[in-house]
Amino acid sequence: MRKPRKLAALLLCGAMAVSLAACSGETSSPPTASPSAESNIYTATGAGYGGDVTVTLTLSGTTVQSITAEGDKETAAVGGAAITSFNEGFTALAGSALSDLSADAVDAVSGATVTSNAVKSALKKAIDQAGGVTTDEKAPVADSTATYQAAGNSVATPVSVEVSLKDGKIAAITVGENGETPSILKTVVDRLIPRILENQSLAVDAISGATVSSNAVKDAVAQAINASGGDATQWYTPVEKKTDTVILEGYDVIVVGLGGSGVTSYISAAENGAAVFGFDTAGKIGGTSSNVSGPMAINPSTKMAAQNGGKKFLEEEDLIADWLAYCLGDAKEDVVREFVYESGETMDWLINDYGFEFADIKAFFHPKMWPVWATYVGEKTDMFTNAVEKAKALNEKNDYMLELTATDLLTEGGKITGVKAVSWDGTTYEIHGDSVILATGGFLGNSQMTEKYLGGSFNSEAMLQNDGAGVSMALAQGAGTYNIDMPGMVHIAQTKTIIKTDDLTADQKAVLTALVLTPESMIVGTDGSRFMSEAGNIAFDNWKGGDTYYAVYSQAQMDAFKASGMLSPAAPMFLNQGGTVEANTPIADLDTILSVGGEYGIVTQAGSLEELAAKLGVDAANLTAAARDYTSYADGSAADPFGKDVSLMSSLAEGPYYAVAGAGYYYGTCGGLDIDATCRVLKADGTAFENLFAVGQDSMGVLFSNQVPYVTYGGAAQGWVITSGRLAGANAAEAYAK
Repeated sequence: MRKPRKLAALLLCGAMAVSLAACSGETSSPPTASPSAESNIYTATGAGYGGDVTVTLTLSGTTVQSITAEGDKETAAVGGAAITSFNEGFTALAGSALSDLSADAVDAVSGATVTSNAVKSALKKAIDQAGGVTTDEKAPVADSTATYQAAGNSVATPVSVEVSLKDGKIAAITVGENGETPSILKTVVDRLIPRILENQSLAVDAISGATVSSNAVKDAVAQAINASGGDATQWYTPVEKKTDTVILEGYDVIVVGLGGSGVTSYISAAENGAAVFGFDTAGKIGGTSSNVSGPMAINPSTKMAAQNGGKKFLEEEDLIADWLAYCLGDAKEDVVREFVYESGETMDWLINDYGFEFADIKAFFHPKMWPVWATYVGEKTDMFTNAVEKAKALNEKNDYMLELTATDLLTEGGKITGVKAVSWDGTTYEIHGDSVILATGGFLGNSQMTEKYLGGSFNSEAMLQNDGAGVSMALAQGAGTYNIDMPGMVHIAQTKTIIKTDDLTADQKAVLTALVLTPESMIVGTDGSRFMSEAGNIAFDNWKGGDTYYAVYSQAQMDAFKASGMLSPAAPMFLNQGGTVEANTPIADLDTILSVGGEYGIVTQAGSLEELAAKLGVDAANLTAAARDYTSYADGSAADPFGKDVSLMSSLAEGPYYAVAGAGYYYGTCGGLDIDATCRVLKADGTAFENLFAVGQDSMGVLFSNQVPYVTYGGAAQGWVITSGRLAGANAAEAYAK
């Protein structure tokens, strides 16, 4: 059942509705006033997705001059868009009297409660500053125990949370039915909930690697407070951080990141005799590797024996030749060769020495259909964690920490001597050692880096703690990069924003999804130009259009869908919300679906192509030319250069027009630091750092080319992750031994 929205919410809903993914638990800073000569400026912060969201209130006397929100660490396509829309709404408040101003001027939007509360909390603090209000008193809350639902990471099942309030305090929080990844949710239950109860604050940090699940729990608690007569915006009390510095010394190898590549680096270095310290910003071990299907492994002896009578599945040199040809000579042959010949041994090593389990080797989507890929069997987080624990026991010095975030490489006399990092509780650690291995998972979670190197801010199906820390720290020391501008890994397409609320039914959500996947539209990218046949594989090829693509329809097409249905209503293989759309079946409620899609920023309507281009922010000349040409293909007066069947085309000669925003959901970045075949990082001048290594997605660009997309043999990234870690760990241990 849809809920009524206030006018203030309607001003903001386009971005606000997508901003559930842009809410986090960063601790709010105490508000401080900073009056200027001509006006008084009051600034306060609230908890955003990647860090603090700041609201600045500027007054001339007691009259509002402006209100602005900022959130530099927010994801540009989600939180950043929400911030932009907030600021558009705030312009209507200019000229208001301070006495009339309230945090309720910004209404919470269904599906974006956490972000709404963060902005409202910051705005309330700024208003209180301006009015000289310093009380920390909260509105009373009645004793209650009830269950609330909040949007989590699952696109189909909300998180149910039972919240008990007693004697004006949050007494208990229990997570019930949900669709979250169990190992990720466990970090929320074990770490976040106790901190909320201890601090009686919703400003505690979200658990890195579990931000969306964390926000679901905090959202549910906020709902409970509001439902019991309280004001959730008053419960973002700043949580005090420590200022201590701890020095750790005497390590041979330091591993930054404990995802798949960090784990194999850690255990390889440890079993080769090194004293190893590893750490990760997340609340658990495994990183993105705990969520992927499985790795590429070439001719592992365990699988050859079990599946192929001890014979090879393929000739390594055939694969190497095909790989290098595909990459147009850009990939580093020595590194590709090392990977191909070592990947099978890596799988055998994990099976025989660390108890990993893999299904049969099989082919993926590559035309050669070589059997090179195997899925993990069992709980991946447990396998990676057990491996680290086994390696830790090899040396009493070995250790690791979680929720510890690297900030800088330590140097002395031009040589790298360790890593500086900050814990979740504010404690600074200076960790000293002979070698450092960077295993931080690439930079998909850093929108500033993706904008710089890839030209956009991309939706993700990966772990957003992969924020480029390793790459950035190495670049600060003069490291070089290799194919860092290569398109990321993507095999999924869906609507740009996935509606997780009950504003639409599952079947209605499926209609929106079908509109961005069906071959019956004209698809254009962020420049307004058509870039592929819509009957092709949009899940694999959406990257060609940028971080967003638009499925364009005429009113006549929409009317036909209402009357007769779609000819080919496609559904996603992943991120499916459970609904169905039957072919050739009228979609009588399409107007309602499009209206709600518009509120969530998914659907844009315009009377002309020029107006549509302006609303989308794409080049009008490109869009009008694309529609003109597409119409000529539809009426048979010209041939489509992409070869699309004319039966799937419709004229776009007359409006009104609709654009439905779709996007790829990426697994990770491909390019990164330049390395040699030993996984040592190379400087910008091509010489190697003696004791700095980079593995996994921090260095995978050496295998590829920025002229073509990620290879489709199957599991290449995960294969490189675990193989490069094994090789780098051994090489770092050997270096220390010298």
